[in-house]
Amino acid sequence: MTEESKLAFQASKSANIIKSLCALYGLSLQEAADIYYQSDTSELIEEGIADLHCRSDKYLATVIWEEHQESHK
Repeated sequence: MTEESKLAFQASKSANIIKSLCALYGLSLQEAADIYYQSDTSELIEEGIADLHCRSDKYLATVIWEEHQESHK
């Protein structure tokens, strides 16, 4: 896999997770993107740690939402 194709995959994965956040939690695209990019999990996904990129978009959206909820208690 080339570096360009890795970047394209990561961008697509991020977009799909953001869309899942919108669908699951009724968020706007801006709200979902902010939550995604402020999460520790998004960094792990982009770094390829723990094979998180292999998990489903909905599962990762749920993990990121739970992380967001915990950080705002």
